[in-house]
Amino acid sequence: MLHFVLNLSVIPSALLSREKGKVQDLTEVDLLILMDPGASTDFQEVKRLLWGNQVRDELFRRWSQGFNFSADEPSALIQKDGGPCAIIAPVQAFLLRAILDDKQVLQNNIWRSLTPERVDIYLRRALVAILHQAATADENPPANSPSSSQSLKLQMLQQPQQQQSEQTSPAQPSPRPSSTPQYCLVFLSEPLVHRITSEPETENPIVDPSRKIQRSEQEIFHRNLRLLRLESIVQVENILREKLEALKGPYGIMQFLYSVILTRGIDRISNEMSEANELIDPVHGHGSQSLINLMLTGRGVSYVWDYEQDVGGLKLKGIEQQGEVGFLTLLERLRYCEVGSFLKNPKFPVWVVGSETHLTVLFSTNMDLVCPETPGETARRVFSSFDPEGNNFISSVLLEDVMRTLGLYADPEYVELMKKRLDPETLGIILMNTFMDEFFPNEKSSGPITFTLYHYNGLQRASSTEKVIYQEGNAILLESDLRSLSDDNMILTCLQTKWPSIDVQWQSGLIPSIN
Repeated sequence: MLHFVLNLSVIPSALLSREKGKVQDLTEVDLLILMDPGASTDFQEVKRLLWGNQVRDELFRRWSQGFNFSADEPSALIQKDGGPCAIIAPVQAFLLRAILDDKQVLQNNIWRSLTPERVDIYLRRALVAILHQAATADENPPANSPSSSQSLKLQMLQQPQQQQSEQTSPAQPSPRPSSTPQYCLVFLSEPLVHRITSEPETENPIVDPSRKIQRSEQEIFHRNLRLLRLESIVQVENILREKLEALKGPYGIMQFLYSVILTRGIDRISNEMSEANELIDPVHGHGSQSLINLMLTGRGVSYVWDYEQDVGGLKLKGIEQQGEVGFLTLLERLRYCEVGSFLKNPKFPVWVVGSETHLTVLFSTNMDLVCPETPGETARRVFSSFDPEGNNFISSVLLEDVMRTLGLYADPEYVELMKKRLDPETLGIILMNTFMDEFFPNEKSSGPITFTLYHYNGLQRASSTEKVIYQEGNAILLESDLRSLSDDNMILTCLQTKWPSIDVQWQSGLIPSIN
């Protein structure tokens, strides 16, 4: 079978040429010529990684939808059924991140009245950003490496110069360096406006033309997938500009999900996962934490703590660096998991919010919410990392480790002196407040005390009005912690995992649902 790997020397120049800043139209014939029809093995491996050995038709139908927007909130994606929130919520988060990155839109306060054409630009940027980090997320990223958004912008600026240089010099088929990321885009062989209807199909018309088999919707879907391999992020953006409507069709989410998995690489994802389970729960159809992390960070790790943790001799991989968008979950308040600082404190004030069964998004237009940590905030985070049960105290034997991690003077004699000072009753524990008062007195929070929050839930049935709109709330950080478990206010319980003293008054008078 023919295998097409796209690079600038083999793509027809018409596909990459620009006219007044716009890419010339790509015809369906152009794309089908360039698509790899021999990728059936790749698709079967993706299918097994996602669904296991068998795909339940009912679950596949729930996941079969496109990226469609609410009629009541121009930039809010709609989720039709339970399950695909593992894709929709992260894409929504990155879409909002793209809006927040547009200073002119924020300054003019028009972000809630955008035209469909403008929203499509943000959607495309969101999809490109997710694919870019899936291709480039390193196993151990250097501490001083640029953010994915910075490197993406740099590549977008450099690429036209590279294209011009290659077009003016003879094309030479030299091998690409192994570190060059490869991008994969998956599309159906024909764009579909309506759902696939399973039909009888002749199994072997030459041997027995009368023998027909009934193929299911998912079987027909997988048989008609085509793979497009690309070697630059600019090519990805150009193709998505022309093919975005295909991702709004009934299988758009699935096509993008397969694109992300193949861009990251099945072997890499399998190595990152701590458990060899399907990415989509075969019973309920929920996306796993590995799938959520893949969409949020580009790496399919199974845990949400910072870095790697040793649990009973097992090295369990977590998040390696600060995310573009963040993640909060009710499960942390229930003590089922620990969300690290990299996800709690992202580069943009956008957080995917997890309940036990669903994902929604919380965000703010106040960029001061993600200002750099103060030394005191760093100290609280480090202290908490030595207090996995959230007791607000540590064993006194861990004091030296905490002090060294924070870069404090940690001579053994001085540490012993501090133990006696911080634990005068020799109880063997050191309270966080006592530690903070000693080393970081009068430390004030770097962020605002009051701010506006918005909550997004893509399910229409989650709203009393059955409209998908952003719910606006006025938040305040009080002087004392309000941590509490409440079935009536699960979103507040979840928010208190990041802001222990937060209280929110929602303008509608109704508490938004995170289910």
